[in-house]
Amino acid sequence: MALSTPLQGAVMTPRRKAGTDRNVRLLGVTLAVASLFAIWTVLSITVRPWVPTPYDTALAMGRQLVSQAFYDNLLLTLSRVAAAFIAASIVGAILGIAIGMNRKIEAFFQPLLALALAVPDPVFIIFAILALGTGEAAGFVALTMAVAPFVSNIVRSSVQARDKGLDEMTQIYRIPADKAFWVSLVPQLVPALLTAARFSFALSWKLVVVVEAIGQPDGIGAAIFHSFRLLRMREVLAIAILFIILMQLLEKGVLGRVEKRLLRWRQ
Repeated sequence: MALSTPLQGAVMTPRRKAGTDRNVRLLGVTLAVASLFAIWTVLSITVRPWVPTPYDTALAMGRQLVSQAFYDNLLLTLSRVAAAFIAASIVGAILGIAIGMNRKIEAFFQPLLALALAVPDPVFIIFAILALGTGEAAGFVALTMAVAPFVSNIVRSSVQARDKGLDEMTQIYRIPADKAFWVSLVPQLVPALLTAARFSFALSWKLVVVVEAIGQPDGIGAAIFHSFRLLRMREVLAIAILFIILMQLLEKGVLGRVEKRLLRWRQ
């Protein structure tokens, strides 16, 4: 008869714990989805016809999936999301590093950053449309101005919390500033940069939909607002749900994998 050793028990314990964690997460997701559908069904009965049933919404989602107009709007919205996400992430990261590294720059930009963080996002959108019209430039500028301050704030906090001993080491060994930046500072900022990127992406696609609904004739946001004006609530929910699912898949599938790969050294 084979006897289990303490070592075998120690090896099995993490596996059992991981399996238990997965089961708990799966149970939590199942209960959350079931609760959502239950609430949705009750609302579709009590607030009829303004809240469509899950079945009617599913039929509307199927119609959208075979509609060429949906894919045209989706591709246009994805291009706007990508442009806003990239621009806001780059501008915010550069500004955050500069503020965190230089006290004079921090003294100048800190009040402006605090003000930008306090201004509601729709204000940027409205002023950009008033100044630049309803073209693509207005949406791009508004989204960059709305998202970049949040990225800057995340990166700035990480820069100021860096290990100052590494800075002293680069000075002692007379490492050039450009090399010290990539060897010493950037590795410390990777977690903050990834967090800022995920936050920037999540905020960008939400604001793109708002911009399209307010000032664009096409795109997912415009399609949602058009269906809303015609009181087609099934189409409103169908387009919104499909777009949310796609954005979540992109965030988890693309940004999530990049984050795991870059932070693999922590494991």
